[in-house]
Amino acid sequence: MTLLVKAAAVGVLGAVSALLLKKTAPEMSLVLGMAACILAGCVAAELLSGLRQLLDLLRDSTGLSPAVTGPVLKCVGAAVITRISSDLCRDAGQSAVASAVELCGAACALTAALPLIHTLIEMIRDMP
Repeated sequence: MTLLVKAAAVGVLGAVSALLLKKTAPEMSLVLGMAACILAGCVAAELLSGLRQLLDLLRDSTGLSPAVTGPVLKCVGAAVITRISSDLCRDAGQSAVASAVELCGAACALTAALPLIHTLIEMIRDMP
């Protein structure tokens, strides 16, 4: 919980500082926003390490294949990166670039899910 409070404080301070800088130095405002995102992302990665261990334990206990759990984690990661990147692009006033990043994120998620879709098709094929 302490890490979340620290991440929230960094995010709010970064956002307020970026807002104050936006009128005089818009490029520095964007860089400050990106730095706040990177710091919050590092905190999130640290918090999610426990979740990764739990998913590994679940996979080992249930016998789930990494072909099932891996694509799910990759899709979630792609969604988070896409969301943050597209929001930063929109903050910079580049809506078209933000839309292109979102399209690329969707393509990445679909590509990451292909092994899961392949496994599903194989399961359907093996049904009597």
